Amino acid sequence: MGQDITLLRHFLDKLDIIKKKYDEHEAQKDQFNVFSALRENYNEVKLHSRFISSLLSWTTNNHYSFLDEFITIVESRFKYEADSLEIYPSYEDKSEYKDIDILLIDRTTKYAIIIENKIYAPDSNHREEGQLEKYYRTINEDEKIPEENIEVFYLTLDGHDPSDESVSTKNHYPRLKEIVQCISYSGQIKGWLTQCVKNAYDKPFQRETLLQYIKLINGMTNHSEQEEQLEIVRLIGESESNSNSAKLLIDNIRHIHWHIISIFWNALSNELSSYGYQILHKPTEEDFDSIIHMGIRKKNQAHLFIDIVVKDYVIRIEEYINTPINYGIKKDKKIKKNYIQAFNSLIKQENSKYQSDEEFFIFAYHSLQSNILFDSWEIENDATFNLIRADFRNKIIQIIVDDINGFVKDINRLVKK
Repeated sequence: MGQDITLLRHFLDKLDIIKKKYDEHEAQKDQFNVFSALRENYNEVKLHSRFISSLLSWTTNNHYSFLDEFITIVESRFKYEADSLEIYPSYEDKSEYKDIDILLIDRTTKYAIIIENKIYAPDSNHREEGQLEKYYRTINEDEKIPEENIEVFYLTLDGHDPSDESVSTKNHYPRLKEIVQCISYSGQIKGWLTQCVKNAYDKPFQRETLLQYIKLINGMTNHSEQEEQLEIVRLIGESESNSNSAKLLIDNIRHIHWHIISIFWNALSNELSSYGYQILHKPTEEDFDSIIHMGIRKKNQAHLFIDIVVKDYVIRIEEYINTPINYGIKKDKKIKKNYIQAFNSLIKQENSKYQSDEEFFIFAYHSLQSNILFDSWEIENDATFNLIRADFRNKIIQIIVDDINGFVKDINRLVKK
């Protein structure tokens, strides 16, 4: 095993040389991007949904050329008339229609397209109805669009499926799970934009705007230049030791992944303990081992959590698959009335980050910006993989601990009143 590790170090050194070369090449390019300058790269609503819908809304001589290309790329059956088509949000009206990220609807032809745009945010499901169920019901029942004429596209970075709850909580529309079409920024959206660039050959402003957006998508989806990918392939095939080292990494990546996550949750628990919080529960090695070896269905139901004791209540810090790390006070234990009043006051504050549901008296998501929002289940997520670095891990932990300290102060302030 010692020889394998030595060879692996040499292989990683060579990979590092390739990375530095292409990083330097990238640094020499024009780095200005109008989208990054105006909005956070991962802002689903105010950047991506609005820009995509504005392209779909674009007309020249009453002709929706970009929309027609989109319909072709995603193989849609959508039928519309130029005079009766409505698109939300639009250039003129930037608001969503009944919370739907992007909606194309023609009440004359009775066709509709729902596009749910997910970058890192989880599905906004409710106990009585899933998110996509709600949108589908709205268009079918409120707008009187026949089910067979409603198309639902679930747009993500990599084309993954929506959660089961999003399409089948109420299960009023059994066909919904089958008709949802998963599309991705790296696939259909980039292909669509590339075709739009070709169509805008004689419109330099449009063409440059589209190229800038494609560049933004490449960064979001970790797109590597083809030359870099080919050079990595050549490196792996250069020698038997290189191919063995690459296979060693591939074979062990799942276990490496969960070792990284185990280290993070242990470090978070230790940091909370150093602030004087009593740890009632934290993830164990058995928990991680179980997640590694359990089937995919059970893995989707698993979650990681820490319970800490604070005076008369317990704060739970938890993370489910497809749900960002959050914290709150569960309803499974008796809580004094003055605390419940404090929770309700915090929730009712203007622009409050706190909310409640059937499981929690009060909860909130941690204040991690999207570029550092990790997902314990997704090692492909840059932030998740970067938890292997102590400096990055400590930065994340400090944000989480600061959130917990602020939560406790908010409660104490109101209870003392």
